[in-house]
Amino acid sequence: MQEFQVGRPFPLPRVEEEGAVFSVEPYTMMLIYRYQRPTEEEIAEFTNGKVELAVADMRGVLLFLSKIGSLNWADAAYSTHLTDRKKVLPDLEEGQGYSLDAFLVDCVDNTLAAHRLIRMNTRFSRELRGMLEDEEKRPFDPQAFERQVADIFRAYRPKDLAKFARLTMRG
Repeated sequence: MQEFQVGRPFPLPRVEEEGAVFSVEPYTMMLIYRYQRPTEEEIAEFTNGKVELAVADMRGVLLFLSKIGSLNWADAAYSTHLTDRKKVLPDLEEGQGYSLDAFLVDCVDNTLAAHRLIRMNTRFSRELRGMLEDEEKRPFDPQAFERQVADIFRAYRPKDLAKFARLTMRG
């Protein structure tokens, strides 16, 4: 079992580039922000700031977009086809939603700088699940996916991608 403790080494593989990663895990969803030496202000914004989430489907690529507090929009491409095991998200009753474990990692030394749990509302959770299930049914070519992601990230900044979102949530 992995232990996530602020101030300790982040237990997932080290990535030296700044950016964001979104993943669906067996019991949660994860959003990882990687910053080089996050400042105290960035840590405070990440920990306490209002959250905006958005999901866009552009050129067959799901883009998970997020803005926390005054931090810039972050983008993370995601495909169900690139996971090593199938994830089954549970059905939800009205008033329930999925959880998103959000981590801010110092990518210089791979230290966990902040962690927070974001609760998705019922509507966002259900629609996100539907988008993931639809994406899983599409034919998939990993090389084409990588090319599309590179083209999208070259052409658009994260805040511009948010304008294409099919699904949004503010909280």
